[in-house]
Amino acid sequence: MPSITSWTRLEPRARGTDMRPSLEARVHDPLWLLGRQWQIGEFQGEDAGTPIAARLRGRADRLTAWRPGPDPDQPEQPYDGSLPLEALVERETPAPDARLAAETGQHLLRLLTAAGLTHYRSPLCAAYPIPTPAAETDPDSFRYLTLMTGRAPDGDQAAAALRGPLAAGTLPAALPVDPADRAAFRAAATTWLTWYDTLVTRPGDDQRTWQPARQEYGFAVSARSDGTPVTLEAAEYTDGNLDWYSFSLRPGRSTPDESGEDVVATALAAPVTYPGMPARRWWQFEDSRVDFGGIEAAPEDLGRMLLAEFATVYGNDWYLLPVDLPVGSLTAVHSLVVIDTFGERTLVDRIRDPEWSMFELSHHDAGPGDERRADRLFLPPALGTSLEGEPVEEVLLTRDEQANLAWAIERFVEGVAGGRIDRFTQWQARRAAKAPDHEPSPDDPLAYRLMTEVPDHWIPLLPYELAPGRIELRRGAVRRPTPDGEMPVEPQGRLLLPGQPLSLHEEEVPREGATVTRSWQYARWTDGSSHLWLGRRKRPGRGESSSGLMFDRLVAVDRTTD
Repeated sequence: MPSITSWTRLEPRARGTDMRPSLEARVHDPLWLLGRQWQIGEFQGEDAGTPIAARLRGRADRLTAWRPGPDPDQPEQPYDGSLPLEALVERETPAPDARLAAETGQHLLRLLTAAGLTHYRSPLCAAYPIPTPAAETDPDSFRYLTLMTGRAPDGDQAAAALRGPLAAGTLPAALPVDPADRAAFRAAATTWLTWYDTLVTRPGDDQRTWQPARQEYGFAVSARSDGTPVTLEAAEYTDGNLDWYSFSLRPGRSTPDESGEDVVATALAAPVTYPGMPARRWWQFEDSRVDFGGIEAAPEDLGRMLLAEFATVYGNDWYLLPVDLPVGSLTAVHSLVVIDTFGERTLVDRIRDPEWSMFELSHHDAGPGDERRADRLFLPPALGTSLEGEPVEEVLLTRDEQANLAWAIERFVEGVAGGRIDRFTQWQARRAAKAPDHEPSPDDPLAYRLMTEVPDHWIPLLPYELAPGRIELRRGAVRRPTPDGEMPVEPQGRLLLPGQPLSLHEEEVPREGATVTRSWQYARWTDGSSHLWLGRRKRPGRGESSSGLMFDRLVAVDRTTD
């Protein structure tokens, strides 16, 4: 029987572990090169057209509401896109910061100086003085605030005192302002108060996005996609990198209104290119910026081999159609029509492969092997980049297998003036102050100790069984002797909720640990506005730790002190 042999494409197939021979395409003689070109179809004419243009139609629906917290029954709040999602979700009310209060007070004095009201500097400093911390607890803040005392008023106190009277068209009674200067003083104070309120992005009273039990943020956004309420939920946002894959789809409720626009994009279809891409023609010399023949992959390196196969075989099959979409929108593509060189129009359907997808949102309750996806493209109102300051607070969540405990180690906490207090250095100074004057000797008497000393900044996390196989970690406390007896050591930072109960899910303290920080974030938004807020991050830790905790010990005691 006659047979017809044809090739649609020739793919390299490496039978060994070395991929270089199949990718190098070594040339032995010109006839072999011509045969190779014939094999891959370069000499074969096809009755087919090349895409030259495409038209896409769809609808982009903007986000209209957001919900702080993971509870789906919590009321939604309007969202107009004036804030990036990171600032909206992460913002929290800063702790009293004396340095920031002094700097905002200095700005008030600058505005008064520009208005010719310099002589009110001393009354302002006397009415709203800057507090000074104890030198031994925060020496850096003590030096700075001592320097600023009498030179600038406390901006926080001034804002609280001026807000109500300025709204009523008056001034606080504590400020002796001459009647002739009242109008100019109110104008300068109003300008300063507007600047003060926009300096730091602060949350509303009902915003609770940080989940202490998970040490992560939880929130959701809502829109109407083609008239259907849709909710996009981000239940595990931790690292400051917010993108479409941070969200999952949940059936939505009615939103306040429907805000969207039709999308129509017509453009020339440009082939996708990237630096180092293999040449389209077999005989064409390449620029050697990327040597695909030098790729090394073991049999289990599937990702690397797939990337090499895409680059060398399928890379020239992709075309690019640029489409401008509004930031903070959920887009549904209704049709894609491609026009080729023969003028024929082809309606391209979406790929419906259950095992492959790109930029498709999964359902919130989808488990392993669940193939439910939403054919929507989500462009979240998120930042590309932002500036992150040095953490003002840092807690290391770690496990101590020797003591059979988990610990929350406060490495740094925020000082009165916004700086960092090193808890380890603080503990070392306390130990040095109470250390004996001489080294222990064999002649010193022995004393029984129930347990060894643990650093002050090590906070125990004690296991508690809620149900068989379900354990949570509850914050405990190490007791310290005081002149009046003993008292538990409370954490000094905000992350561990001093004065409140704190419980963590056991999986939030893995074997490699986790690091949780609070730091200042700064970014500019699409409308040119700048935003400053205080946010939190959770990142991988540094493995297990050892507290040195031991029980039932005999220790040498100094004769002169014990």
